[in-house]
Amino acid sequence: KSYGMTGWRIGWVHGPSAVIEQFIKLQQYTFVCAPQPLQWGALAALDVDMMPHINAYREKRDLIYDGLKSHYQVTKPGGAFYIFPQVPKGPWRDAGAFVTQAIERQLLIIPGQIFSRAATHFRISYAAENKTIERGIKVLQELANG
Repeated sequence: KSYGMTGWRIGWVHGPSAVIEQFIKLQQYTFVCAPQPLQWGALAALDVDMMPHINAYREKRDLIYDGLKSHYQVTKPGGAFYIFPQVPKGPWRDAGAFVTQAIERQLLIIPGQIFSRAATHFRISYAAENKTIERGIKVLQELANG
């Protein structure tokens, strides 16, 4: 995923020899090998400097976190490109009702109960242009303010 090759199903594992021996058995009976073009692509990806992308996502994360932290109970994400705020106090009975209000304002967010048992949070992907994130922040601030 770090190199934008999701779906290629190629990678490696490092660990104790006893564990690796079991992985080898599993691999031998589930598939022969990753297709050769994908192996070459993965090898070439190791030479790509990912820091510009990492920095861009760090900026997006900070943008959304800073825009929401005074309106929502939220933890600053340490990885991936999602943030998981708690639904603020308001007229909503649960995260699903809150999400419906956001969608009516043309903001697609996902109710947290899709990812956990609690219907108290919602998930936002910040894999978007900064102007889209800024518009989303504005909508969420308006919702939080009533």
